[in-house]
Amino acid sequence: MAANTFVEIEFAEAADLADLAGAQFDLNSARFLSKTLKDNLETPNPNFSLVDPYSTAILVRYSRPFVTGVRKRLGEEVLSFLTKAQRKKHDRLRAFRDKHIAHSVNAFEDNQPVGRYWVERVAEEGITAVEVNQSRVIGLSSSDIEDVIELTTTMLAHLDTRLLGEKARILEIVRKMPIDKVIGKSPKPMKGMDMAKIHKARKRT
Repeated sequence: MAANTFVEIEFAEAADLADLAGAQFDLNSARFLSKTLKDNLETPNPNFSLVDPYSTAILVRYSRPFVTGVRKRLGEEVLSFLTKAQRKKHDRLRAFRDKHIAHSVNAFEDNQPVGRYWVERVAEEGITAVEVNQSRVIGLSSSDIEDVIELTTTMLAHLDTRLLGEKARILEIVRKMPIDKVIGKSPKPMKGMDMAKIHKARKRT
């Protein structure tokens, strides 16, 4: 019986393939989470406590391919596949993440200190307590969720095609190399995730 195995490809030409695969994972995750939240909201007794955590996860996953990090960002090549209406939706979702989820900037959140008092006894007692009235947008609307599903579906169709092209390109490069050079290295142990190095940036391929 033939045994199929693999060898890690570690040269600069493969970096884009690795980054595209990471972006594909994030967009697939955002779409899956959006569909899961949509299904929850469409049940007879939706669990509204899930809206906040799911919305946060969706917006973070959706935004990761477009923000700074070790990976190469998705740029205009992907966004150019969106219609003008879709691009407006994309920009809104990105602002939602940047100005409300990741950073407290816009008016989606308000924390107002107030002095409480008893109307009938205010002259005698004055202000009896200090509290904070809070209001905020807790998550994505049903329309926002639909937008995420629509946008990720459109962008993933393009990414899937690009990934196939990148795999074919890298395969052509590898097949032109001496086979001993490709598979001659000793297999490396499986990569573990060292949680003690949470602050350390990884290297690109």
